[in-house]
Amino acid sequence: MEALGLNGAFLLAQIVNFFILFFLLKKFVFPPIIHMLDDRKKRIAEGLAAADVARREAEEERKRLMAQIEAERAEAQKRVAAASAQAEKVREEILAQARREAEEIKTRAIEEAEAEKQRILAEAHKQIAELAMLAAERVVREGLDEKVQHQIIEDFLSQVSLN
Repeated sequence: MEALGLNGAFLLAQIVNFFILFFLLKKFVFPPIIHMLDDRKKRIAEGLAAADVARREAEEERKRLMAQIEAERAEAQKRVAAASAQAEKVREEILAQARREAEEIKTRAIEEAEAEKQRILAEAHKQIAELAMLAAERVVREGLDEKVQHQIIEDFLSQVSLN
């Protein structure tokens, strides 16, 4: 072996040292490293499991929140519909009140016009009676007494009222 440039005793010592070092590493160094790697593997697996659980919980929470949002949206639509119905009811009440007030104003105007008409007719009757008295007085020139004159006027007015 010396021809190859190898020292047999040194090679043998190197091989023995290698096996002793390998045995020491396997006995004292590798188990803690393997244990540390196993622990790390467990922590990573637990972290992935926790992340998966958190993802599922987040998905469930998202679904719950979406359902709550939909419920709130439906409730809001109900409130809007109720408010619209209330507004329509108020509008109808206002219109009905306005119609009633318009009818009352119209009725009052008709009553006032009728009262004015009656007042004007009464005034006209009075003027006609005065004219009739003047005419009768001129015609008769004190030939009739006042009682007969009033009777003639009343008869005249009743005939005028009937026409």
